[in-house]
Amino acid sequence: MGHRSPAGIRRLPPGELVRHLGSETDLLVFDATLGFDVDAFAIAIGLVRGGGTFLLLTPPPESWPWRQDLCLESWAVHGWPVPRPSRFLQRLARIFQSFEPPRTSVRIEATGGPSEPMTLTRDQSLALEAIQRVALGHPRRPLLLVADRGRGKSAVLGRAAGELAAIHQKRILVTAPRRSATEILFTHAREVLSRSPTGSVEGAPVQGGLAFMAPDRLLRENPDTDLLLVDEAAGIPLPLLLELIRCHSRVVLSSTVHGYEGSGRGFEVRLGHHLERLRPGWKRCELRQPVRWAENDPLERLGYRALLLDAEPPSWKEELPSPDECHVRRIIPRQLLDRPELLESAFGLMVSAHYRTTPRDLRYLLDAPNLRLFLLESRRRVLGVALVAEEGNLPGTLQQEILEGKRRPRGHLLPQALATRCQLPETLQARCWRVVRIAINPALQGQGLGSRLLAAVEAQARQQQIELLGASFGATPELARFWRRAGYFPLRLGHRREASSGAHALLVAKALVPVLGKSLQQAHRRFQQNFPLQLGQFFTQLDPGLVLSLRDALDEPLPGETRRLLTAYAQGQWSYLDALGALHQLACRQHAPSSRKAQLLVTKVLQGRSWAEVATHFGFTGKGQAEAALRQAVLDLIIP
Repeated sequence: MGHRSPAGIRRLPPGELVRHLGSETDLLVFDATLGFDVDAFAIAIGLVRGGGTFLLLTPPPESWPWRQDLCLESWAVHGWPVPRPSRFLQRLARIFQSFEPPRTSVRIEATGGPSEPMTLTRDQSLALEAIQRVALGHPRRPLLLVADRGRGKSAVLGRAAGELAAIHQKRILVTAPRRSATEILFTHAREVLSRSPTGSVEGAPVQGGLAFMAPDRLLRENPDTDLLLVDEAAGIPLPLLLELIRCHSRVVLSSTVHGYEGSGRGFEVRLGHHLERLRPGWKRCELRQPVRWAENDPLERLGYRALLLDAEPPSWKEELPSPDECHVRRIIPRQLLDRPELLESAFGLMVSAHYRTTPRDLRYLLDAPNLRLFLLESRRRVLGVALVAEEGNLPGTLQQEILEGKRRPRGHLLPQALATRCQLPETLQARCWRVVRIAINPALQGQGLGSRLLAAVEAQARQQQIELLGASFGATPELARFWRRAGYFPLRLGHRREASSGAHALLVAKALVPVLGKSLQQAHRRFQQNFPLQLGQFFTQLDPGLVLSLRDALDEPLPGETRRLLTAYAQGQWSYLDALGALHQLACRQHAPSSRKAQLLVTKVLQGRSWAEVATHFGFTGKGQAEAALRQAVLDLIIP
């Protein structure tokens, strides 16, 4: 793996290594002499079997951080120098120099094959039984299956799916953030179904078979299935995941705890709170025993140490601090090198708070020259982090090329998006800070600490004469409310779901100078005018709580004639289609995200979902009950 190879040996580029996830090799040569691809390295260390050899090629440790690095140059921000030395490589060189490879290692022999089932570990056997109970036992008792990488999680999911389809003729659907993430699952399912005369794989979800379906399509079409398997659930936005759980009575969710896309325990904590509310009978199963290598494998330990794959937020068992007890300070990358505990705490918080924090983010944290890091602390403990990228202040000739669509300089996401998507060309010359990530310890969220941290970032920005603050993130109702409370305008919601998150990207901004404040207000008004019309075309499946979180309150009362028509509809004297204009006026005035009545109006009237979809979403028995609930909601909303 690398940028070059000896004659006669096929080179595997770093970006292609993800296709080999789950496969095994006895020898892997990782050539980092021209550039260290950190995500590829994280994948590579999981491909070598126990007893195999991992050969790492690097420049001499003392000169490595100063050498040209093609990977670092590939994501360098326009207008900023490539850092020399690389602080990330300085840290890595120290770790590799102190690492002592074992004299002997344990070989893990492959068991099973196409002609016979694989031999399961004890953990896998217990997981297999738990999956079967979800499919064959009481409904509405989902299973959460968690494991570190290399524990055979996908293999046991595939084995279970194959047996349930072949023996019990179950219709099984598999979903995941990407189809490629389920390849191991389907490989093991095929091995089981190849011995069955009736089972099918990757066709339609027929009796006795399984097929893949993307999460958004799954929600849109809501096909019949006996069991839903959600692989790598941490990579699916939580609102989307919760909707899948609501719509399906038998669900198994799996998640990698510490891997190259590490979700950490934060995802499990957040999901667990919702499962307690939605499905109190849910179960948890963890695979601990490695399958591809032995316990305490030296290469796995090295990966954890070098890339912080097992980073977790600092534990907190004391009394919750108030925002006034906390202080915020800026940290420079040099301090992170000198104080490893700070780096581990900060990165652990990043992993816990975001659905897809990769090892590349660790390098970004240490090497990006335009990055600012702020820590929220109390009692010498790190409670939260904010990563801020400095962008904008672009030269005039480049501004014109951007507006004409001829250039898209690397980085500078915030001003370029505002200029080209929101018709705000003046932001290209403004000095901008984009909040790349803001994270609070999961045990301390909901206490105002995030708002305290964001306010401190704004104060620092004003001191440094920054003109504009903003962010772009996968939109959820909670995040939308957080940014709106802080005074940020929602300006644009991406029309397509992001491939990385499955969510629509929300662009928010806040002006720190008056001239930009007027421009942002105009852009925000345009968004508010367009958004209700967009809901029925681009955002039909958007969480209604998110829709309401993005809407401004309208102070003007409903016209008397509209109230009369709404009353007639609520009392059953008018049909839905005849009252649609009046209902639309009422729906556009709703802005309470937690109101079930407002959500019902949004879902049916603004998003135009069918009565069947509305009934499924809200748990009604059918159209009759759904429309009766809508009529009652209208009556309650128009009566003071």
